[in-house]
Amino acid sequence: MIADPVPDDPAGATEPLAWRLVLPACAVVCLYAAGTAAVLPVLPFHVRGMGGSALVLGIVIATEAFSQFLSAPVLGRLSDRLGRKRLLLASQLVGAASLMLLANAPHVYAVVLARLLFGLTAGNMSAAMAYVADHSGPARRRQAIGILTAGMGLGGMVGATLSGLLSDISLTAPIHAAFGITVLAFLTTMLALKDDGAAALAQSPDDGAKASFRAILGFPAIRVLVVVMLCHFLAYGMYISQMPVFLADTFVWNGHAFGAKQLSYLIVADGAINILVQLVLLGWLGTYLAERHLILLIFLLVGSGFVMAVNAGTVPALVLAMLCASTGDALAKPTYLAAISVQVSPPVQGLAMGGAQSLVAAADVLSPILGGLILGQALYGVWIGTAVAIALVGAAIAAVRVP
Repeated sequence: MIADPVPDDPAGATEPLAWRLVLPACAVVCLYAAGTAAVLPVLPFHVRGMGGSALVLGIVIATEAFSQFLSAPVLGRLSDRLGRKRLLLASQLVGAASLMLLANAPHVYAVVLARLLFGLTAGNMSAAMAYVADHSGPARRRQAIGILTAGMGLGGMVGATLSGLLSDISLTAPIHAAFGITVLAFLTTMLALKDDGAAALAQSPDDGAKASFRAILGFPAIRVLVVVMLCHFLAYGMYISQMPVFLADTFVWNGHAFGAKQLSYLIVADGAINILVQLVLLGWLGTYLAERHLILLIFLLVGSGFVMAVNAGTVPALVLAMLCASTGDALAKPTYLAAISVQVSPPVQGLAMGGAQSLVAAADVLSPILGGLILGQALYGVWIGTAVAIALVGAAIAAVRVP
């Protein structure tokens, strides 16, 4: 079940990447991210329009994360047994239904239910990550996952751009667009993905049958990586989930109030940063930095971005803060997931990716609620200070425990 760590040797570095199999999965997550990003800029203002406070918004976001926390390991395990493609198709159908409910929600309770259902689409990411792990060797795993997350960045740009254009019509127009994108993702999955996700389990039924995420966490290297990863996503979740509220309360965008359109600009920029980091910066840094040093750089970037964002008084200063924080976060997911993935054998890739996704979702449950409680009292310094402190803890553990 647990594989021996694979060194980054020259021979392994020459192993080719199966582009014809990885790119369709990239297209699927690109569409998924586009649908998600189309909703995000309008969701805070949609909730506020129904009378919801910062805490209510935190609960809405946390509900989705809690649903992911419960479903991700189960869906990842099902993708090991039933196949990646089937799991992706099922989660996309649930996602489409949740978006229709969100677009027609009469009150905040319906919004909470819609985001609860949307959290079940965590199977999209755990199955897609397992799919590219199935079709990439250990030496190319970080590159393959980086390409997948670059697709997410591109989708985020497209979805946020659509949201900015359509939000002038209404706050629900981008949600209807997200529904259409999700239907397109369903068709792409059905026609383009290879249906072989359960093959690895069939080859090693004993390993797959005995596997559990608790057993995976019993491996010391994975346990340390998971703790460091949780520190990152807890800190970043506190920052990113409440940043729209903070900016709406305190920031003036070239003489105008900060709103959904301005937030869509930042999401587009975040997507562009994500693509550049995944396709250019990640490979270059991986050549020169050991895993521990790369993780420390991630925490340095996000921590600096947090501090600069809360003190930004102009648009260029805010953009610089976002550049630091977004670059660090773009480096994080492929670094952590690839490091975990190479430690496990093929029959449990879905379980490992789903379990990791579940733990990230656990951080996402706590972070928006904690951030919402603090910002609800207008304690802006305490809010960002808490995020920085958590990042410092993660950096300290990485410095001491990551080999």
